[in-house]
Amino acid sequence: MKRASKRTLKISTAALAILGFSTQAFAGAAYIYEMIPTEVGTAGAGSAAKAQNASTVFTNPAGMTYIDHTEIEAGATLMYLNAPFSSQVGTTATGRSGDTTEWFGGGNFSYVQPLGDGWTFGLSVQNFFGLSLNWQDDWLGRYSSTKEWLIAPQIQPTIAYKVNDWLSLGAGLGFTVGYLKTYMKIYKPDTTPIDGRAKLRDTAFAIQGNLGAMIQANEDLRIGLRYLTETKLAFKPSVTTKGVGPGATAALDALGGLDLGLYMPQSLNIAAFYQLNEQWALLGDFGWEDWSRFGKLDVGFGRTGQLGVANIETKDVYHYGIATQYQFDESLMLSAGFSFDSQLQDNANRSLILPLKDMYRYGAGFEKEMSEDFTLGAGLDFVWEGDTPVQATDAGAGVIHGQYTSVYFVFASVYGVWKF
Repeated sequence: MKRASKRTLKISTAALAILGFSTQAFAGAAYIYEMIPTEVGTAGAGSAAKAQNASTVFTNPAGMTYIDHTEIEAGATLMYLNAPFSSQVGTTATGRSGDTTEWFGGGNFSYVQPLGDGWTFGLSVQNFFGLSLNWQDDWLGRYSSTKEWLIAPQIQPTIAYKVNDWLSLGAGLGFTVGYLKTYMKIYKPDTTPIDGRAKLRDTAFAIQGNLGAMIQANEDLRIGLRYLTETKLAFKPSVTTKGVGPGATAALDALGGLDLGLYMPQSLNIAAFYQLNEQWALLGDFGWEDWSRFGKLDVGFGRTGQLGVANIETKDVYHYGIATQYQFDESLMLSAGFSFDSQLQDNANRSLILPLKDMYRYGAGFEKEMSEDFTLGAGLDFVWEGDTPVQATDAGAGVIHGQYTSVYFVFASVYGVWKF
């Protein structure tokens, strides 16, 4: 590789690393596989057992021992969310129906360096946890929220060791900085028709463990296990207001000392990769995420002059996935996958500001070897939720009956893998 090309590569990968560390990444309070661009083409299925490039630093750190040369993977994911909301009979709150349809983007960077004697070092940068939702200022739920923005960019140094021919172990520490912003309207019980405004804002630091094991059962089958530890983002937001009286300001100021108790939950993934023949490979996995420990508080300020604070009721999420890879020729590999994630909340408990249901993922992608030391990849995922009802939600200034209609996500990713 020429010196100029190397310089361009360093600049490009550094820019993508900064992108992955700083941009908002996705909607909905769940771990989203698509923020690792290499996982889009298989709908996140089998990720803990793939170990096919440097992205394994994050998806299963033990898989780094399968990389026998210095390698960099960098890419970006663009996401589109369609989530229009409509009210139904029984709604007493006033305002527009609302729409949180949006575009988002995020990036990822991974680096692997074999050290010798069975040891491998890795480094990854990603943002795979959070939410970013934006409604209109005059929508029905404006006294609960007009904008929710939570991101938790993470940089993870990792080490792996090949114990013997069939077992590898790996561990990483994800140094995480959480950013939280919540905007909402405040009802003014006077003759002024203009609502007041409030903003809750805070940052928090946390460390999350990423542990992995890879078992090479035979030359065609490997099994991967990956465990993410639970960690807490201890947000105690500061509050700023505009256009409200002293009573509302005092009530919201009291919220500034309230610990929102938000957790990045523990998760376990068990995956298998089976090389069926020279052309076909099969992947599958099962996962569990402890979202019953999510803990984010729902706050609102309404007509009664009282600040409402309530826990968002969430439950554990289960994941099932299956995928295939097809080696079309020496330089081109095609992939396709399907996965299912169970819903985060029951219909009766679903929060107005967290519209998540069962997720059905359908993915397809390709990897093209452009040269001996560079591979280009891309993928497309379609994630379907469908109609997502919200029942009798108190928005602080009335009751809302309604649903998010035909909710879906589209993820498009592109990435490169450089070998040295």
